[in-house]
Amino acid sequence: MTQAALLGITICLTSALVVLGALAIFTGLSRPKRAADIRFDATDHDVVFIFRESELVDGSDAARALLATLPVPEHTLAKPSDLAVLMQYLCARFAGVQEKLGTLAHSGGWDLPSHTGDGLILRARFHKGLTQLRLTDTSDDGALLVIDRLSHDAQQKELKTLRAVVCNLPTLVWKTDEYGNIIWANAAYIGALRGVEGADLALVWPLPDLFSNTTAQTEDRLAFEKQGRTHWFAHSQIEDGGHVTHFATPIDAAVQSEAARRETVQTLTRTFACLPIGLALFDADRRLQVFNPALVDLTGLEPLFLAARPSFEQVLYAMRENRMLPEPKNFNSWRADILDMEKASENGSYAEEWCLEGGRTYLVTGRPQPNGAIALFLQDITSEATLARSFRAEIETAHKVLDRLDEGIAVFSLSGQAVLANATYVRLWQTDPCADLADAGLSQALAQWAARCEPTQFWARLAEFISTQTGQDQITGTIALRTGLPLNVTASRVSGGSLMLRFQDASAAAAHAHSDRLRRPDLAGPPADDMDQDALPPPPLAPRKPRSARHTGTRLRA
Repeated sequence: MTQAALLGITICLTSALVVLGALAIFTGLSRPKRAADIRFDATDHDVVFIFRESELVDGSDAARALLATLPVPEHTLAKPSDLAVLMQYLCARFAGVQEKLGTLAHSGGWDLPSHTGDGLILRARFHKGLTQLRLTDTSDDGALLVIDRLSHDAQQKELKTLRAVVCNLPTLVWKTDEYGNIIWANAAYIGALRGVEGADLALVWPLPDLFSNTTAQTEDRLAFEKQGRTHWFAHSQIEDGGHVTHFATPIDAAVQSEAARRETVQTLTRTFACLPIGLALFDADRRLQVFNPALVDLTGLEPLFLAARPSFEQVLYAMRENRMLPEPKNFNSWRADILDMEKASENGSYAEEWCLEGGRTYLVTGRPQPNGAIALFLQDITSEATLARSFRAEIETAHKVLDRLDEGIAVFSLSGQAVLANATYVRLWQTDPCADLADAGLSQALAQWAARCEPTQFWARLAEFISTQTGQDQITGTIALRTGLPLNVTASRVSGGSLMLRFQDASAAAAHAHSDRLRRPDLAGPPADDMDQDALPPPPLAPRKPRSARHTGTRLRA
């Protein structure tokens, strides 16, 4: 009996509890959900925005102040909405905020901390078509920062100045986070993105990397292609915590100048390589910087030795070892000559012919260059020197032959200057017009001849012959010196308009003609006394055998 009563009581209690639980569950399920609280009051220190779609319908004072200081995106054509201006600020600080806002109507709300480490938390709520965005600064625990009006105005003015400077700065400036995403960029960077293939369609935060698709990059230089043209920039960066601020300064003009300089150097190098003159360029420290293949051929020095940039003195020592320098009698004097050669090259006054073993002759010239450098030029003038010596020997031989003649010979140029006078002429007239620096030429010679001779009409005829260009190429006459010596004079025009005069002893010429008539009767003619002395024909000239000279060069060196 007792057990049955207890069992009944237990069953009744259990049934009652099941019924009460079911009622509680039903009551909870049927109770309406609590609406999301998107309201705020005047004492709220957070930055609160309330949007209907992209239109700002309400906001705290701090929110409106923040929105007024945010820059307007420059890559949009129409006037951006308040939400677009705010999203530019939020995307730079909260990763994936744009995607999460797209799903806010389904999720109802979420909290997103800032990835920049500034202590900001973005709380988003959605209710009946309204979106609340709340920025909470966890670093100051909700404390309100109070500053005076003057300080606030000064900060706003400074902020406006800094923004104007950054906005108008031609240098590209951008900031990346620890993941390499661009979280901020100035107007020059955004402007550079325009026109870049694929970049115009991706002007959303984070911005695309302008230099990601370029291959020609170095540590301090960046480049990108835009509309078929490559733009170069000098790159530098500053790390601040996990963020990196990049600076890119345009250097297109400098790169073009460097390219032009490289092309000029290559052109000069190719030109120097073709020159037959050896070139050695030494810097201000007297180290060899530039040389051409002709220097190797002329000096016999090894190219590896020259490429090692030896000093000026080392190059000369190596040339001496190869017997490519004139060997001095005294080694100490040779060292002094090296120093003198270097000093003379610095002044641009060094020019010397080196006569080497084997008969070779080099012309060595030193010229100063900018910044204290000197250039040494070596030219093989063996053929020219040989030719000059041959010409000089021929000229000296011709002078000796003329000096041995019994006739006095003088040659005057077209301008009347004396260009030649042999020894007989100098002895006859007691003057050397070629050696006299004060000689006045043909006019002075005519005066001297007339002064030392008996009066005759021949000088007038000679003066007329000189002054008038007639078809007559030669005149002859007989004059007598005041000493009584008769002279036969012949004036002839030679090539180039020059005038040659021959003065021959008339008595010796008559004796010579008389002996010829005795040896050869066929040459006999009327006696000389019956002939006009001024009309005497000149003595016959023996035909000269034509001479030919063979030369191995094309240049004449005095």
